Amino acid sequence: MASAKVLVTHIKESDADEAITKVKKLNGKSGPFDLIIIFSKSYSELIKLNTTGLPQLLLISSDDNDNDSKSKKMSEDVTLLHNFGTYKLANNITISYLTYSSDVLQEQKKTILDKFSKLDNQVDILITEEWGLPISERSGKLSGNEVIDELANKLQARYHFAFSDEKNFFELEPFSWEGGRLSRFLNVPKYGSGKRWAYAFNISVGDNEDEEETEPPNLITNPYESVNSDRKKRPLEIETGDMVDQDRKISATGEKSEIKKMRTILPTNCHFCFSNPNLEDHMIISIGKLVYLTTAKGPLSVPKGDMDMSGHCLIIPIEHIPKLNPGGKTELAQSLLAYESSLMKMNYVKFDMCTAVFEIQSERSVHFHKQVVPIPKYLILKFRAALDRQVHFNNEKFTRNAKLEFRCYDSLSSKEYLNVVNDQANNYLQFTVYETPESNPKIFLASFNASETIDLQFGRRVLAFLLNLPRRVKWNSPTCLQTKQQESTEAEKFQKAYKDYDISLTES
Repeated sequence: MASAKVLVTHIKESDADEAITKVKKLNGKSGPFDLIIIFSKSYSELIKLNTTGLPQLLLISSDDNDNDSKSKKMSEDVTLLHNFGTYKLANNITISYLTYSSDVLQEQKKTILDKFSKLDNQVDILITEEWGLPISERSGKLSGNEVIDELANKLQARYHFAFSDEKNFFELEPFSWEGGRLSRFLNVPKYGSGKRWAYAFNISVGDNEDEEETEPPNLITNPYESVNSDRKKRPLEIETGDMVDQDRKISATGEKSEIKKMRTILPTNCHFCFSNPNLEDHMIISIGKLVYLTTAKGPLSVPKGDMDMSGHCLIIPIEHIPKLNPGGKTELAQSLLAYESSLMKMNYVKFDMCTAVFEIQSERSVHFHKQVVPIPKYLILKFRAALDRQVHFNNEKFTRNAKLEFRCYDSLSSKEYLNVVNDQANNYLQFTVYETPESNPKIFLASFNASETIDLQFGRRVLAFLLNLPRRVKWNSPTCLQTKQQESTEAEKFQKAYKDYDISLTES
């Protein structure tokens, strides 16, 4: 099979001289390459460098000072590609590129998609600055762009390179499109980041480019297709099903087959119910009369100061209840609140920490629960800013989601607040923020319609940004996942710290 050897790099203009010297060494040691692609914010210094001895160079630039989107032949072996377009090499490798940042992508969305809609064929390599939403969310990043999603679906590139994360290398497992075409996604950080700033690969060319590639053993479900099909079929049920998976496994394979049946999930299959034989009881901290307490699967927060465990935990009704009955005077509601209050006191008195609690009340949920996260005192006053930031992302960038508008209440007994929560027809997302045990908590509540899609990672997104832990948004990210032994140790430490505050020891 005829193939071309390609090197993709990310170079900052100020490091151009040193980086090109390294590129020449790579070409001598690992090459020779047939093509070298260099992504850079600007290019004026790059085109001045001595590239003698290097093969054909493509400079992909996102320089906002140059509005010419057409390719330019800078010299015999150097071509500049700017803003967006498609370029075909003599060996028939086709490269599409889109170097706009997220803000510009939204402004120019129609122009961009109109341009690429005229392409009749798929491309070999896609170069973008930004990531798509599904892969961004999968990796635990806080942002992505739907324009990239549409482009990825349209072009189905064999390799998609992004560059917005300048500090970290990321490679997603290969996935396939309908028809069997394989794709790979990578983020390449800039030279000098200390991470892998150059990526080499072989790509089939010419008459061989459409030959079926052997299916790799680590093939995963296409992140774009799974998101699209799930949202088209059941826009809210699929999202609500994920609520279980924020803090419990779906299955060993990670497939979501059960989610499509979430309306009929029985207690024996619910990851929060005691009747489920797969309940991870090694994580349980306390079992009360109506409620139990467990550490979080893939915790968001991390040990800090005197707190030698993450402190992230869940308060869960023992009964299989999707949504609480209205009103706060029921025995179950009082028990949930008692556990919440005890955790808040432990965090403040024992560890000098404040507390944030988030929950979703929805008729389409599987099993209601509250998530409790300790927050350092010096950060708690920044909660509103963190919330507003994620509301902006949700409402402006994640356009498929329900638009959220949070109202703030100063007390759980506020008349306006009770009017919302006592109406059984209301569905809402709520944060409760405790600064001290003596002061009333602040409640932030946003209502949504049952037919709307909501971002079930929203609570973690807000607190991850507040805690400056962007890689811990996803419970199942490599950063968050723990071994069973680590989970058991976490639960033991939590149980020891909580002993003097444990509600189950005082319940009659």
